Amino acid sequence: MKKKSIILYLMTGLVFLSSCDDNLELENPNQKTTSSFWKTSDDLESGVATIYNTLVDNNNAGYWEIQAMQLKENRTENFVARNDVPDRYAVSYYKNDAGTGVPRDIFKALYIGVFRANQVITYAPKIQNIDETKREQLLAEATFLRGLNYFNLVNEFGAVPITTALVESQSDYFKSKSTEAEVWSQVISDFQFAANSALPENYPTALKGRVTKNAAIAFLGKTYLYMKDYAKAEEQFNKLVNNEATNGYGLVDNYAELFDGKHENSKESVFEIQFSKVGGSTIWGGSPAERTRATTMAQECAPGEVGGWNELLPTTVLLNAMTNEKTVDGSFDPRALATLAWNYPGCIYYNSDFVSKFGANAIWIRKNQNWWNNDEGDWKSELNEFAMRYADVLLMLAEARTMQGNVAGAAPLVKRIRDRAKLTDISMVGWSKDQMMTEIMHQRNVEFAREGLHFFDLRRWGTLESVIKSSQVGGYQLFTTKFSYYPIPQSELNNNPNMTQNSPW
Repeated sequence: MKKKSIILYLMTGLVFLSSCDDNLELENPNQKTTSSFWKTSDDLESGVATIYNTLVDNNNAGYWEIQAMQLKENRTENFVARNDVPDRYAVSYYKNDAGTGVPRDIFKALYIGVFRANQVITYAPKIQNIDETKREQLLAEATFLRGLNYFNLVNEFGAVPITTALVESQSDYFKSKSTEAEVWSQVISDFQFAANSALPENYPTALKGRVTKNAAIAFLGKTYLYMKDYAKAEEQFNKLVNNEATNGYGLVDNYAELFDGKHENSKESVFEIQFSKVGGSTIWGGSPAERTRATTMAQECAPGEVGGWNELLPTTVLLNAMTNEKTVDGSFDPRALATLAWNYPGCIYYNSDFVSKFGANAIWIRKNQNWWNNDEGDWKSELNEFAMRYADVLLMLAEARTMQGNVAGAAPLVKRIRDRAKLTDISMVGWSKDQMMTEIMHQRNVEFAREGLHFFDLRRWGTLESVIKSSQVGGYQLFTTKFSYYPIPQSELNNNPNMTQNSPW
């Protein structure tokens, strides 16, 4: 059962969003909201909540909602898109261009998050009669969330405009692009601010889902890793891994519990995106107050036999990767069993024998699917999504150490991941850097399948093109390196005279 206080926190933001909708949805979303609103601590709290809402807003392609989540996966060898949604199909088969709609919507949603964060950052210092610790915490949350939106923008599009202040005059309206390096620098600045702020290291259960100091540290480390600054990445990750006794982080014993809806916000959760069946009944359209905080990912990815839309289809390439290594007792890797359903002895999926219901050759997603429930009358799901979990921190730290030549220091971290999966204990003594990286790459693929990390892993490792083409999945013949990033949307090029397209688009 979800904690109502979490949802009330989010719903407070929906009320604010509704009352300020006209200001926030202007052609220029960086326009100031009326200064008469920003008077109290509650106003500031509501403003921060609207930033969180952009992460899950299905109407604006929130980054952990159905559109962006599917596109993060169906660009890889592990999944392909069904052809009934042209934009997602185009991306999956490497036919998209600057006019493709869903990447445009993602671009817009990320900037809405930036602009709402800028509102809070601008007005937070001006509010009177507020506890200073509270002010600092809310300011740090807003700054982290701005950094997170820029992290996703530079990760998806490359060079993009940076705006950290509200529009004051017409000359401020059209922004030129900053370089990728400049955007990454902004991300670092925002994450550093949050990591060094008054944010708590953990929240009580009633407030789980909000940004913590530890989440900021983890994302700062991830940013350095993506920039290949391995020493600084290791420095940040060590702050978490060396202090498990006080911060409470660790791996849950049963991998499947991460996705069963009964053990959310666990010790493995560093930053978890919250969904819940509260609020209104509407997912698409409607006013903010009419919208639910649930998601339709369960229906999007479920088979047609149970009323699903089968929009994200696992490939045999993924199944083979996940079943390549058995456990100590000869069973399938528990991560495979928690992530996929396929024709193995005794497989039950949506309360049915798998082969009888879905066929001998089918492969379907189990992770985050409500697969134990076949209630076709209500497909709204409240299963959370992970923006960062502790297994990611462990494997990123292992990678940072490996890339600096400390293979022996990486081995115990990789062993923790393998041990949780009950895999055979292997000796990594004397391994080369390449051997350890091969193992880390495999473990990341199996550990985080369907969680939206694989495409970006392949790209930063320099293996994206070779993996896509060797998979012979989907539109692999059409893949070129330009599909490593989305192009700047055509609508942005049309509306902003200072905008130019990124190379090689």
